Amino acid sequence: MKRRLLALLAPLALGACTGTQPPELDFAHDTAWPTGPELPAIGGGRIIVTNSLDDTVSLLDLDSMLSPGWGELARIPVGLNPVELEGPHHAAFSPRGDYYYVGLSYFVPGAGSGPHGNHGSGTADGYALKLDAKDNRLVGSARVDRNPGDLILSADGRTLYQTHFDILKIQEATNSGVTDESKLNARLAVIDADTMTRKAMVNLCPAPHAVRLSPDEKRAYAACISDEVAVVQLDTATPTVTKVKMPNAGTVLAPRHEPYALTISPTDGTLWVSSLKSRIVHYLDPESLTVKPERAIYGLRGAPMFGVVTPDGKTLYLPYQAVDAVAVIDTATSTIKGEIHLSDAGCLNVHQVELTPDGRHALAVCEGDHRGPGTLHVLDLQAGEVGTVVKTVQVGIYPDSVGVLRRKP
Repeated sequence: MKRRLLALLAPLALGACTGTQPPELDFAHDTAWPTGPELPAIGGGRIIVTNSLDDTVSLLDLDSMLSPGWGELARIPVGLNPVELEGPHHAAFSPRGDYYYVGLSYFVPGAGSGPHGNHGSGTADGYALKLDAKDNRLVGSARVDRNPGDLILSADGRTLYQTHFDILKIQEATNSGVTDESKLNARLAVIDADTMTRKAMVNLCPAPHAVRLSPDEKRAYAACISDEVAVVQLDTATPTVTKVKMPNAGTVLAPRHEPYALTISPTDGTLWVSSLKSRIVHYLDPESLTVKPERAIYGLRGAPMFGVVTPDGKTLYLPYQAVDAVAVIDTATSTIKGEIHLSDAGCLNVHQVELTPDGRHALAVCEGDHRGPGTLHVLDLQAGEVGTVVKTVQVGIYPDSVGVLRRKP
Protein backbone atom coordinates (compact mmCIF):
# COMPACT_ATOMS: atom_id res chain seq x y z
CA MET A 1 0.00 0.00 0.00
CA LYS A 2 2.87 2.34 0.92
CA ARG A 3 4.62 1.61 -2.39
CA ARG A 4 1.38 2.37 -4.32
CA LEU A 5 0.91 5.71 -2.50
CA LEU A 6 4.46 6.74 -3.35
CA ALA A 7 3.84 5.91 -6.98
CA LEU A 8 0.80 8.17 -7.03
CA LEU A 9 2.65 11.03 -5.37
CA ALA A 10 5.74 10.82 -7.60
CA PRO A 11 4.34 12.78 -10.57
CA LEU A 12 3.19 15.51 -8.22
CA ALA A 13 6.62 15.75 -6.58
CA LEU A 14 8.32 15.82 -9.96
CA GLY A 15 6.06 18.66 -11.09
CA ALA A 16 6.91 20.59 -7.95
CA CYS A 17 10.64 20.05 -8.39
CA THR A 18 10.71 21.10 -12.01
CA GLY A 19 8.52 24.15 -11.47
CA THR A 20 5.78 22.91 -13.78
CA GLN A 21 2.41 24.45 -12.86
CA PRO A 22 -0.98 22.91 -13.62
CA PRO A 23 -2.79 24.72 -16.43
CA GLU A 24 -5.19 27.48 -15.44
CA LEU A 25 -8.86 26.62 -15.68
CA ASP A 26 -10.73 28.47 -18.38
CA PHE A 27 -14.45 28.75 -17.72
CA ALA A 28 -15.18 30.92 -20.75
CA HIS A 29 -17.26 29.43 -23.52
CA ASP A 30 -18.57 31.35 -26.48
CA THR A 31 -21.77 29.30 -26.67
CA ALA A 32 -22.53 29.09 -22.97
CA TRP A 33 -25.69 31.13 -23.55
CA PRO A 34 -26.43 30.49 -27.23
CA THR A 35 -28.89 32.62 -29.11
CA GLY A 36 -32.28 31.17 -29.87
CA PRO A 37 -33.10 29.52 -33.16
CA GLU A 38 -33.51 31.73 -36.21
CA LEU A 39 -37.26 31.97 -36.80
CA PRO A 40 -39.14 33.28 -39.83
CA ALA A 41 -40.95 36.60 -39.59
CA ILE A 42 -44.29 36.51 -37.80
CA GLY A 43 -46.11 37.20 -41.07
CA GLY A 44 -49.83 36.52 -40.69
CA GLY A 45 -49.40 35.29 -37.15
CA ARG A 46 -47.57 33.00 -34.75
CA ILE A 47 -49.37 30.35 -32.72
CA ILE A 48 -48.16 30.14 -29.12
CA VAL A 49 -48.90 27.26 -26.73
CA THR A 50 -47.90 27.36 -23.05
CA ASN A 51 -46.55 24.01 -21.78
CA SER A 52 -46.97 24.19 -18.02
CA LEU A 53 -45.09 21.05 -17.01
CA ASP A 54 -41.86 21.48 -18.97
CA ASP A 55 -41.49 25.29 -18.65
CA THR A 56 -41.69 25.99 -22.37
CA VAL A 57 -43.82 27.61 -25.02
CA SER A 58 -44.36 25.98 -28.40
CA LEU A 59 -44.15 28.29 -31.41
CA LEU A 60 -45.88 27.44 -34.71
CA ASP A 61 -46.30 29.39 -37.94
CA LEU A 62 -49.87 30.39 -38.77
CA ASP A 63 -49.28 31.03 -42.49
CA SER A 64 -48.10 27.47 -43.20
CA MET A 65 -50.67 25.80 -40.94
CA LEU A 66 -52.23 23.68 -43.70
CA SER A 67 -48.99 22.69 -45.43
CA PRO A 68 -47.59 19.12 -45.32
CA GLY A 69 -45.17 18.49 -42.48
CA TRP A 70 -46.38 21.49 -40.48
CA GLY A 71 -45.26 21.46 -36.85
CA GLU A 72 -43.39 23.37 -34.18
CA LEU A 73 -40.95 26.06 -35.29
CA ALA A 74 -39.33 25.89 -31.87
CA ARG A 75 -39.98 25.06 -28.24
CA ILE A 76 -38.63 27.92 -26.14
CA PRO A 77 -37.76 27.72 -22.42
CA VAL A 78 -39.49 30.32 -20.26
CA GLY A 79 -39.13 31.21 -16.60
CA LEU A 80 -36.80 32.82 -14.10
CA ASN A 81 -35.03 29.74 -12.71
CA PRO A 82 -33.70 27.17 -15.19
CA VAL A 83 -33.49 24.36 -12.61
CA GLU A 84 -37.02 24.71 -11.19
CA LEU A 85 -40.37 23.82 -12.68
CA GLU A 86 -42.25 27.12 -12.53
CA GLY A 87 -45.45 26.23 -14.35
CA PRO A 88 -46.01 28.73 -17.19
CA HIS A 89 -49.78 29.08 -17.23
CA HIS A 90 -51.75 30.87 -19.95
CA ALA A 91 -50.60 33.72 -22.16
CA ALA A 92 -51.73 37.10 -23.49
CA PHE A 93 -50.67 38.81 -26.71
CA SER A 94 -49.86 42.38 -27.66
CA PRO A 95 -52.07 43.77 -30.47
CA ARG A 96 -48.91 45.23 -32.02
CA GLY A 97 -47.36 41.78 -32.31
CA ASP A 98 -44.20 42.85 -30.47
CA TYR A 99 -44.61 41.17 -27.09
CA TYR A 100 -46.42 38.35 -25.37
CA TYR A 101 -47.01 37.70 -21.69
CA VAL A 102 -46.91 34.46 -19.71
CA GLY A 103 -47.89 33.77 -16.11
CA LEU A 104 -45.60 31.76 -13.83
CA SER A 105 -48.00 29.87 -11.61
CA TYR A 106 -45.61 27.91 -9.36
CA PHE A 107 -48.13 25.13 -9.14
CA VAL A 108 -46.91 22.06 -10.97
CA PRO A 109 -48.76 18.72 -10.71
CA GLY A 110 -46.47 16.01 -9.44
CA ALA A 111 -43.57 18.38 -8.81
CA GLY A 112 -43.31 17.28 -5.18
CA SER A 113 -42.26 19.44 -2.26
CA GLY A 114 -40.98 22.98 -2.21
CA PRO A 115 -42.89 25.95 -3.62
CA HIS A 116 -44.65 23.78 -6.19
CA GLY A 117 -47.62 21.49 -5.86
CA ASN A 118 -50.99 20.66 -7.31
CA HIS A 119 -53.11 23.19 -9.18
CA GLY A 120 -53.75 26.16 -6.88
CA SER A 121 -51.53 24.98 -4.02
CA GLY A 122 -48.21 26.68 -4.75
CA THR A 123 -46.63 28.47 -1.80
CA ALA A 124 -44.38 30.91 -3.70
CA ASP A 125 -45.42 34.23 -5.19
CA GLY A 126 -46.07 34.09 -8.92
CA TYR A 127 -45.01 36.35 -11.78
CA ALA A 128 -46.18 37.84 -15.02
CA LEU A 129 -43.45 37.68 -17.65
CA LYS A 130 -43.04 39.90 -20.71
CA LEU A 131 -41.25 38.34 -23.68
CA ASP A 132 -40.04 39.91 -26.90
CA ALA A 133 -41.76 38.30 -29.89
CA LYS A 134 -38.69 38.75 -32.13
CA ASP A 135 -36.30 36.59 -30.12
CA ASN A 136 -38.48 35.27 -27.25
CA ARG A 137 -36.18 36.84 -24.66
CA LEU A 138 -37.43 37.96 -21.27
CA VAL A 139 -37.65 41.75 -21.17
CA GLY A 140 -39.59 42.34 -17.96
CA SER A 141 -41.52 40.75 -15.11
CA ALA A 142 -43.92 41.67 -12.32
CA ARG A 143 -44.18 39.80 -9.05
CA VAL A 144 -47.76 39.02 -8.08
CA ASP A 145 -49.56 36.84 -5.52
CA ARG A 146 -49.44 33.07 -5.15
CA ASN A 147 -50.96 30.77 -7.75
CA PRO A 148 -51.55 33.04 -10.76
CA GLY A 149 -54.42 31.76 -12.88
CA ASP A 150 -55.56 33.37 -16.10
CA LEU A 151 -54.37 36.62 -17.68
CA ILE A 152 -55.67 38.93 -20.38
CA LEU A 153 -54.44 42.09 -22.07
CA SER A 154 -56.43 45.21 -22.88
CA ALA A 155 -57.15 45.97 -26.55
CA ASP A 156 -54.55 48.75 -26.62
CA GLY A 157 -51.93 46.41 -25.15
CA ARG A 158 -51.15 48.65 -22.20
CA THR A 159 -52.84 46.93 -19.23
CA LEU A 160 -52.51 43.31 -18.13
CA TYR A 161 -55.02 41.64 -15.79
CA GLN A 162 -54.05 38.48 -13.86
CA THR A 163 -56.10 36.38 -11.44
CA HIS A 164 -54.87 34.09 -8.65
CA PHE A 165 -56.35 30.61 -8.32
CA ASP A 166 -55.26 30.32 -4.69
CA ILE A 167 -56.86 27.14 -3.38
CA LEU A 168 -54.17 26.98 -0.69
CA LYS A 169 -55.45 30.21 0.85
CA ILE A 170 -58.86 28.62 1.39
CA GLN A 171 -57.29 25.50 2.90
CA GLU A 172 -55.04 27.49 5.25
CA ALA A 173 -57.89 29.70 6.44
CA THR A 174 -60.14 26.70 7.04
CA ASN A 175 -57.45 24.85 8.99
CA SER A 176 -56.89 27.86 11.22
CA GLY A 177 -60.61 28.29 11.97
CA VAL A 178 -61.22 31.49 9.97
CA THR A 179 -64.96 32.09 9.51
CA ASP A 180 -64.84 35.45 7.73
CA GLU A 181 -65.24 34.54 4.05
CA SER A 182 -63.62 37.80 2.95
CA LYS A 183 -60.35 36.44 4.34
CA LEU A 184 -60.49 33.72 1.67
CA ASN A 185 -60.45 36.18 -1.22
CA ALA A 186 -57.62 36.30 -3.73
CA ARG A 187 -56.76 39.44 -5.70
CA LEU A 188 -56.79 40.62 -9.29
CA ALA A 189 -53.45 42.10 -10.36
CA VAL A 190 -53.68 45.14 -12.65
CA ILE A 191 -50.29 45.60 -14.32
CA ASP A 192 -48.85 48.32 -16.54
CA ALA A 193 -47.76 46.21 -19.52
CA ASP A 194 -45.21 48.79 -20.71
CA THR A 195 -43.25 49.03 -17.47
CA MET A 196 -44.39 45.73 -15.87
CA THR A 197 -45.27 47.49 -12.63
CA ARG A 198 -48.38 46.77 -10.60
CA LYS A 199 -50.98 49.52 -10.78
CA ALA A 200 -53.52 47.93 -8.42
CA MET A 201 -54.34 44.73 -6.55
CA VAL A 202 -58.12 44.33 -6.35
CA ASN A 203 -59.67 42.19 -3.61
CA LEU A 204 -61.82 39.80 -5.62
CA CYS A 205 -63.21 36.43 -4.47
CA PRO A 206 -62.06 32.96 -3.42
CA ALA A 207 -59.84 31.25 -6.02
CA PRO A 208 -60.68 33.23 -9.16
CA HIS A 209 -59.41 31.65 -12.35
CA ALA A 210 -60.65 32.80 -15.77
CA VAL A 211 -60.69 36.55 -16.45
CA ARG A 212 -62.35 38.26 -19.42
CA LEU A 213 -62.96 41.90 -20.36
CA SER A 214 -66.28 43.28 -21.59
CA PRO A 215 -66.24 44.50 -25.23
CA ASP A 216 -66.01 48.14 -24.04
CA GLU A 217 -63.41 47.13 -21.39
CA LYS A 218 -65.30 48.92 -18.65
CA ARG A 219 -65.61 45.64 -16.77
CA ALA A 220 -63.52 42.62 -15.95
CA TYR A 221 -65.22 39.33 -15.12
CA ALA A 222 -63.60 36.55 -13.08
CA ALA A 223 -64.87 33.00 -12.49
CA CYS A 224 -64.70 32.16 -8.77
CA ILE A 225 -64.68 28.67 -7.27
CA SER A 226 -67.21 29.94 -4.70
CA ASP A 227 -70.11 29.55 -7.20
CA GLU A 228 -70.02 33.17 -8.31
CA VAL A 229 -68.64 35.56 -10.89
CA ALA A 230 -66.83 38.67 -9.68
CA VAL A 231 -67.59 41.76 -11.78
CA VAL A 232 -64.95 44.49 -11.53
CA GLN A 233 -65.99 47.98 -12.61
CA LEU A 234 -62.86 49.42 -14.17
CA ASP A 235 -64.08 52.86 -15.28
CA THR A 236 -64.22 54.27 -11.76
CA ALA A 237 -61.51 56.03 -9.77
CA THR A 238 -61.16 52.92 -7.63
CA PRO A 239 -62.27 49.57 -9.08
CA THR A 240 -65.41 48.25 -7.43
CA VAL A 241 -66.44 44.59 -7.24
CA THR A 242 -69.93 43.08 -7.51
CA LYS A 243 -70.51 39.34 -7.12
CA VAL A 244 -73.10 37.42 -9.11
CA LYS A 245 -74.14 34.07 -7.64
CA MET A 246 -74.87 31.02 -9.74
CA PRO A 247 -78.34 29.45 -9.30
CA ASN A 248 -78.58 27.03 -6.38
CA ALA A 249 -75.13 28.13 -5.27
CA GLY A 250 -73.17 26.31 -2.61
CA THR A 251 -70.55 27.74 -0.28
CA VAL A 252 -66.85 28.41 -0.59
CA LEU A 253 -66.05 25.14 1.15
CA ALA A 254 -68.81 23.16 -0.57
CA PRO A 255 -69.50 24.66 -4.00
CA ARG A 256 -72.09 23.03 -6.22
CA HIS A 257 -70.77 24.37 -9.52
CA GLU A 258 -67.10 25.48 -9.29
CA PRO A 259 -66.93 28.13 -12.05
CA TYR A 260 -63.55 27.87 -13.76
CA ALA A 261 -63.60 29.12 -17.35
CA LEU A 262 -65.31 32.04 -19.09
CA THR A 263 -66.23 32.74 -22.71
CA ILE A 264 -67.50 36.16 -23.76
CA SER A 265 -69.42 37.27 -26.84
CA PRO A 266 -67.62 40.03 -28.76
CA THR A 267 -70.93 41.52 -29.93
CA ASP A 268 -73.19 41.90 -26.89
CA GLY A 269 -70.87 40.94 -24.01
CA THR A 270 -72.88 37.87 -23.01
CA LEU A 271 -70.83 35.75 -20.63
CA TRP A 272 -70.82 31.95 -20.67
CA VAL A 273 -69.64 30.50 -17.34
CA SER A 274 -68.14 26.99 -17.47
CA SER A 275 -68.32 25.04 -14.19
CA LEU A 276 -66.19 21.99 -13.45
CA LYS A 277 -68.37 20.27 -10.88
CA SER A 278 -71.91 20.71 -12.20
CA ARG A 279 -70.82 20.66 -15.87
CA ILE A 280 -73.36 23.40 -16.55
CA VAL A 281 -72.52 26.42 -18.71
CA HIS A 282 -74.49 29.34 -17.29
CA TYR A 283 -75.58 32.41 -19.24
CA LEU A 284 -74.82 35.73 -17.52
CA ASP A 285 -76.70 38.73 -18.92
CA PRO A 286 -74.38 41.76 -18.94
CA GLU A 287 -77.21 44.28 -18.82
CA SER A 288 -78.93 43.03 -15.67
CA LEU A 289 -75.89 41.19 -14.24
CA THR A 290 -78.11 38.20 -13.57
CA VAL A 291 -77.83 34.55 -14.52
CA LYS A 292 -80.60 33.28 -16.81
CA PRO A 293 -81.16 29.58 -16.03
CA GLU A 294 -83.36 29.16 -19.10
CA ARG A 295 -80.39 30.09 -21.30
CA ALA A 296 -77.92 27.67 -19.68
CA ILE A 297 -76.30 24.83 -21.62
CA TYR A 298 -76.99 21.43 -20.07
CA GLY A 299 -76.17 17.88 -21.03
CA LEU A 300 -72.41 18.09 -21.59
CA ARG A 301 -70.78 14.75 -20.78
CA GLY A 302 -67.65 16.27 -19.27
CA ALA A 303 -66.27 19.43 -17.70
CA PRO A 304 -66.65 22.48 -20.00
CA MET A 305 -63.54 24.58 -20.51
CA PHE A 306 -62.42 27.72 -22.41
CA GLY A 307 -64.46 28.34 -25.55
CA VAL A 308 -64.76 31.07 -28.15
CA VAL A 309 -67.65 32.93 -29.79
CA THR A 310 -67.53 33.82 -33.48
CA PRO A 311 -67.17 37.52 -34.40
CA ASP A 312 -70.85 37.71 -35.40
CA GLY A 313 -71.86 36.40 -31.98
CA LYS A 314 -73.96 33.57 -33.39
CA THR A 315 -71.92 30.46 -32.61
CA LEU A 316 -70.12 29.28 -29.49
CA TYR A 317 -67.40 26.65 -29.84
CA LEU A 318 -67.11 25.07 -26.41
CA PRO A 319 -64.59 22.31 -25.59
CA TYR A 320 -65.36 19.83 -22.85
CA GLN A 321 -63.37 17.02 -21.29
CA ALA A 322 -64.01 13.30 -20.65
CA VAL A 323 -65.44 12.88 -24.15
CA ASP A 324 -62.92 15.45 -25.46
CA ALA A 325 -65.08 17.17 -28.01
CA VAL A 326 -66.00 20.69 -29.09
CA ALA A 327 -69.70 21.44 -28.82
CA VAL A 328 -71.02 23.74 -31.55
CA ILE A 329 -73.73 25.87 -29.93
CA ASP A 330 -76.33 28.30 -31.27
CA THR A 331 -75.98 31.25 -28.89
CA ALA A 332 -79.51 32.54 -29.57
CA THR A 333 -81.15 29.34 -28.34
CA SER A 334 -78.36 27.69 -26.26
CA THR A 335 -78.83 24.50 -28.29
CA ILE A 336 -76.03 22.16 -29.31
CA LYS A 337 -76.01 21.87 -33.12
CA GLY A 338 -73.31 19.22 -33.23
CA GLU A 339 -69.89 18.18 -31.97
CA ILE A 340 -66.36 18.00 -33.33
CA HIS A 341 -64.76 14.92 -31.80
CA LEU A 342 -61.09 15.30 -30.89
CA SER A 343 -60.30 12.05 -29.09
CA ASP A 344 -60.03 10.10 -32.35
CA ALA A 345 -57.25 12.53 -33.36
CA GLY A 346 -55.29 11.86 -30.16
CA CYS A 347 -56.69 14.57 -27.88
CA LEU A 348 -56.84 13.90 -24.15
CA ASN A 349 -58.18 16.55 -21.76
CA VAL A 350 -59.02 19.40 -24.11
CA HIS A 351 -58.41 22.75 -22.42
CA GLN A 352 -59.09 25.61 -24.84
CA VAL A 353 -60.34 26.45 -28.31
CA GLU A 354 -59.32 29.62 -30.19
CA LEU A 355 -60.30 30.87 -33.64
CA THR A 356 -57.76 31.71 -36.31
CA PRO A 357 -57.94 35.32 -37.57
CA ASP A 358 -59.87 34.36 -40.72
CA GLY A 359 -62.49 32.50 -38.68
CA ARG A 360 -62.36 29.45 -40.96
CA HIS A 361 -60.33 27.32 -38.57
CA ALA A 362 -60.02 26.78 -34.85
CA LEU A 363 -57.10 25.67 -32.69
CA ALA A 364 -57.78 23.19 -29.88
CA VAL A 365 -55.11 22.49 -27.26
CA CYS A 366 -55.23 19.27 -25.22
CA GLU A 367 -53.37 18.69 -21.96
CA GLY A 368 -52.56 15.02 -22.55
CA ASP A 369 -51.91 12.74 -19.57
CA HIS A 370 -49.65 15.32 -17.84
CA ARG A 371 -46.65 13.00 -18.23
CA GLY A 372 -46.06 12.89 -21.98
CA PRO A 373 -46.63 15.42 -24.76
CA GLY A 374 -49.94 17.17 -25.20
CA THR A 375 -51.42 17.98 -28.59
CA LEU A 376 -52.57 20.88 -30.73
CA HIS A 377 -55.33 20.29 -33.27
CA VAL A 378 -56.41 22.38 -36.24
CA LEU A 379 -60.15 22.24 -36.93
CA ASP A 380 -61.66 23.07 -40.31
CA LEU A 381 -64.96 24.68 -39.31
CA GLN A 382 -66.36 24.54 -42.84
CA ALA A 383 -65.80 20.81 -43.39
CA GLY A 384 -68.64 18.38 -42.80
CA GLU A 385 -71.75 19.41 -40.92
CA VAL A 386 -70.03 21.33 -38.11
CA GLY A 387 -66.29 20.91 -38.69
CA THR A 388 -63.55 18.32 -38.43
CA VAL A 389 -59.92 17.87 -37.34
CA VAL A 390 -57.45 18.35 -40.20
CA LYS A 391 -54.09 18.64 -38.39
CA THR A 392 -52.57 17.26 -35.19
CA VAL A 393 -49.20 18.28 -33.71
CA GLN A 394 -47.46 17.15 -30.52
CA VAL A 395 -46.35 19.99 -28.25
CA GLY A 396 -44.89 20.10 -24.72
CA ILE A 397 -46.01 18.50 -21.48
CA TYR A 398 -49.36 19.67 -20.04
CA PRO A 399 -50.18 22.47 -22.51
CA ASP A 400 -52.92 24.68 -21.07
CA SER A 401 -53.48 27.56 -23.51
CA VAL A 402 -53.25 28.48 -27.17
CA GLY A 403 -53.36 31.88 -28.85
CA VAL A 404 -52.27 33.75 -31.94
CA LEU A 405 -49.74 36.58 -31.83
CA ARG A 406 -50.30 38.92 -34.77
CA ARG A 407 -50.18 42.56 -35.71
CA LYS A 408 -53.33 44.56 -36.26
CA PRO A 409 -54.21 44.80 -39.97
